[in-house]
Amino acid sequence: MAKYQYNALDKDGRAVSGAIAADNRDGAISALAADGVFVTDLHDPAAPRQAARAPSGPLLRLRRHLSASTRAALFRQLATALKAGLPLLPALHVVQEQAENQRLKALVGDMAQRVQSGESLSQAMEAQGREFSALEVSMARVGETAGLLDQIMGYLAEFAEGEVEIRQKVWTAAAYPLFVLALAVISIIIIVALIVPRVLGAVTEATTVLPWPTRVLLSTSDLIRSYGYLALILLAGGLWALRAWVSRPPGRLALDRFKLRIPVLGTALRRIAVARFARTLGTLSKSGIQILEALRVLRDTLGNEALARHVDRVAAGITQGQSIAEPLRQTGQFPPLLIQVIAMGERTGRLDELLLQTAQAYEKETAAAIQRTMTILPALFIVLMAMLVLFVLSAVLLPIVNMNVSGM
Repeated sequence: MAKYQYNALDKDGRAVSGAIAADNRDGAISALAADGVFVTDLHDPAAPRQAARAPSGPLLRLRRHLSASTRAALFRQLATALKAGLPLLPALHVVQEQAENQRLKALVGDMAQRVQSGESLSQAMEAQGREFSALEVSMARVGETAGLLDQIMGYLAEFAEGEVEIRQKVWTAAAYPLFVLALAVISIIIIVALIVPRVLGAVTEATTVLPWPTRVLLSTSDLIRSYGYLALILLAGGLWALRAWVSRPPGRLALDRFKLRIPVLGTALRRIAVARFARTLGTLSKSGIQILEALRVLRDTLGNEALARHVDRVAAGITQGQSIAEPLRQTGQFPPLLIQVIAMGERTGRLDELLLQTAQAYEKETAAAIQRTMTILPALFIVLMAMLVLFVLSAVLLPIVNMNVSGM
């Protein structure tokens, strides 16, 4: 058990120092936090101290932005420190000291310097560029205005943790189908480009009449070997052109509309967007943000510009005196259950509570639907791969069988 020297802040923001025995650094920080003491500096006198290094160039290239899980941890730690009674600036110093991610440490340090120079937390977050979304900045601004910054940070932590959970479920479900697809594509390319020409070389010399599967396979093999590099160049150019087109509003809108029309995938994307709409609107409403401002903020969190345009129409309807549910129903893009929940929430004054409950239900349904889809996809890929392998085998065996029959 090591003995650590610490400098810290108590619940009233006063500086305190001392020593504590613990098994490790995390244990020392946790023990002090349980006593209402928040560490700003902690070290073992018996161990050589290492200066914290700022993120280097390669690190910045590898991780341009904080991950969702890192942001969730930041909001959770900040909410805990603020609820314990620490002022904002000491709370930021505590979070900076406890951060193990060097990029997060540097980011929180910059925010602390801005707060110390007179900026608000929302201004400091907005100054970090794309690290924080418009939703997070807006909620922080509301928390500052209403004096509920600790609660708002808690809401942001819950929201970010929910997003992380959904992403992890999607990735876990998609990993195996993507692996099967990649393996199938690589296998077919290797078979067609390298193995088939060697197997059929002697056969093509012995006969002049080849079955059509063999001719198709040989032509495909010749194309891959002769123009494979050109195909890769064209593919890369096409992807670059598509990315440039999608980066513009008309291209992004057209692509998002197309994605919603894709069988199975479009339904899953719509479910994800609806769940995100319900959770975001519920969280913003619970935080005290006005509905029009909430709709303006959440439109960019849906991940689909086509649905975001419908949210703009809803906002326009509200400005004309309509309720939320009526213009939402007129779009035809949102499920009847969500519309009924919103109408009931408006009548009872429990909009935030009902939306969050509905979001939880939609998230469970979405996770189950994604799991079903990703269970079916590997079977479809395997069937397609089996059909391709059968075609290759027929292309190889048919000329051999014809030669044997002719020889008889």
